[in-house]
Amino acid sequence: MEQKTDAKNKLTTKWLFTKNRSCSCTMPGVWRAVSFCDGCAVIFHGPEGCSHVATLMDLGAQYRIIGDHMDEKVDAVPLIASGLQEKDSIFGGAERLRGCIAYVMKTWHPKCLVIATSCVAGVIGDDVEQEAEDAENEYHIPVLCVPYGGFLGGEYSEGYFQTAKLIMERFIKPQPQVPGTILLLGDQMGPCGQYAREVKRLLSGFGLQVKWQFPGYVPFAQWKDLSSASLLIPLSYAGQTQGGLEKTAAEWEDKFGTPSVRDVYPVGWQNTCEWLRKIARLLQDEALGERIIKEEEARLNDFVDTILPVTKNKKAVLGIGRGPRWYNPAETLHTIQRMQMDITAVVLYDKLMEEEKEAVTAMVKEWVLVTIPIISDGNFQQVLESADVLITTDEIMDNPVKQFFIPMVPLAGTDGEIILMRTIYRLLCRYGNKGGIAYA
Repeated sequence: MEQKTDAKNKLTTKWLFTKNRSCSCTMPGVWRAVSFCDGCAVIFHGPEGCSHVATLMDLGAQYRIIGDHMDEKVDAVPLIASGLQEKDSIFGGAERLRGCIAYVMKTWHPKCLVIATSCVAGVIGDDVEQEAEDAENEYHIPVLCVPYGGFLGGEYSEGYFQTAKLIMERFIKPQPQVPGTILLLGDQMGPCGQYAREVKRLLSGFGLQVKWQFPGYVPFAQWKDLSSASLLIPLSYAGQTQGGLEKTAAEWEDKFGTPSVRDVYPVGWQNTCEWLRKIARLLQDEALGERIIKEEEARLNDFVDTILPVTKNKKAVLGIGRGPRWYNPAETLHTIQRMQMDITAVVLYDKLMEEEKEAVTAMVKEWVLVTIPIISDGNFQQVLESADVLITTDEIMDNPVKQFFIPMVPLAGTDGEIILMRTIYRLLCRYGNKGGIAYA
């Protein structure tokens, strides 16, 4: 993260850099793929600090769930580091790993053990796969090894989806499907997160029941039953790295014959409608799908009626600093128009590359029917001063305009749309004409 100062306009923008690939480690991905699967235990074959990173990641996730007024209803499985030290980089860490496995078996008695390898283990060349095979023969439980070597083998998503693939290949076989049962694929803050909660609510209108969320939230004893689900619902959104999730969904469909809803996700109102229609087509009940959409739209309209006295005719500026791979302004513009606010300008921050500015400009022009200024030269102080609110992908520092920060991770479904509108409404209701930033 970096701060960018425009001396001419005296604006400071908090930059959030996004790249096609992150600089994350595979080990937390392995952990997250089984972290709430009762009966499992996870070993990080690496220094103790590696497990600390995963613990901090989970702590952050728990804080976000608490902030959303929810509680996780499952406990995490044991996560233990083998504790590689400096001397092990010379003499090897296989003996230390064997001791760690023995300790885990004696202490927790897991039904399945998963071992992830760190950068140190990858560099010194420990044969962790052989150690996993030996442990399986000795303790007579499945022992999975994901030997990606921390940062050496890829990033978080590689560890996450490779672990899911190993589980699919070893433990899950085709079987008759139980009508009306749903398997969610992906994380998105787990079963208690806003995405999964909203998906469950929308699916209930079709009489469908979400039974599992894979990987990461299915007890080991139930892994063998996962292919009995009659429909697979990936949890994703435009801009997220799709390769792993959609590839896994396609592999699941090919291997187990479970139809899946891919290519469209219930993020933003228009996408939510398309997603509901796709499910209705799969269920061969398009009339029911249209009825659900009508009911959800009535919900939206009823809420809008309660906030229009504040939002109607308010001046809004849309500030964009995320490229088209990560952000499509169409849904935000639709939300602004639904609240009957006037869009006075679209600002393109200078963190965008020229080709990104061109793509975003085309997206805006495709959606907005009237001509509005699209400012990309940094001269946007005047439009901010006349606006009631700046709806922005990046925080503007030390500026007295009210700001709504567009979530990095989009909210799902009708509830997500209502949350966005409610947050903007409350921001406009704050005392005084200027100042403050709100997050959804």
